[in-house]
Amino acid sequence: MNLLSGLEKFGLNVKGDLDITDDGKKKSANKAAGKASAAPTKVEEKDLVLEKSVQCPVCDHKFKTLTAKSGKAKRLEPDSDLRPNFEGIDTLKYEVCSCPNCGYSAMNKFFEHLSMSQIKWIREAVGENFSPVDEKPEETYSYQKSIDHYKLALVCAMAKHGKLSEKAVVCLRIAWLRRGELKTIGDKTPEEIEKRKELTEEMEGFYRQAYDGLKKAFSTETPPYCGMNSNTVEYLLANMAYHFKEYGEASKLVTGLLANPNTPSRVKDLCRDLKEQIVKEVKIAKAKAARAAAAKAATPNGKPGAK
Repeated sequence: MNLLSGLEKFGLNVKGDLDITDDGKKKSANKAAGKASAAPTKVEEKDLVLEKSVQCPVCDHKFKTLTAKSGKAKRLEPDSDLRPNFEGIDTLKYEVCSCPNCGYSAMNKFFEHLSMSQIKWIREAVGENFSPVDEKPEETYSYQKSIDHYKLALVCAMAKHGKLSEKAVVCLRIAWLRRGELKTIGDKTPEEIEKRKELTEEMEGFYRQAYDGLKKAFSTETPPYCGMNSNTVEYLLANMAYHFKEYGEASKLVTGLLANPNTPSRVKDLCRDLKEQIVKEVKIAKAKAARAAAAKAATPNGKPGAK
């Protein structure tokens, strides 16, 4: 019941239950709570990128490329192998630059840094055979387009005789991008299942290239390794070794990082988590091997079904 009904004739429209003890704070608090509970505005990828002009150091062609806005995207928890994640955008798609005229491509931080010899090699290996692509403006890059850019960057890195660590990181990012793309594809229809199988196969192939390349680079190059310090590369290699079920190698790397007084505490925390997973998987593998050995011993001549 509205105890203040009847005041309408005075032009006052007082609604709600009367509470003379309310000094207005409760109303303000409820209003604030209402604002806090309101659904946040969804961040769109196109709002987190910007267009910038670039001049190709190989052919001097001027073109526009998209790059992620620095500091705009909200950082989320990374994957166990340090793959970065952000809300509303996969920033990895925008960390490579590709000339649409001659095909020269490289990760942003390497794009402008070429010697005259490297320019010559890239022109011969890539530019002479490259078919220029349409330069129509785009709001965002698809996964496939960005992966095409990275694949061109890999070809150019090989053509210019770039460091192995650079080539390995390009492979790693292609694998990471395929992982991101897989999250956007369903698994219900035969087409989706086939597509996932195809992308997973490519992802694993590039991940293996990245692992083998980083392992060799770690033993033949001096830090930084494509911008990464030794601790970061060792942890990354340990995680990748775990992925490929090379538990001995993974355990050795983790143990070394934990014993190193110069390893940052954040990396040590990651190593402890990884160590738990390694121990768990080793136990499972040993139990599985023991069961297989027992089953084999229980059959005549070690052959199932033999009489």
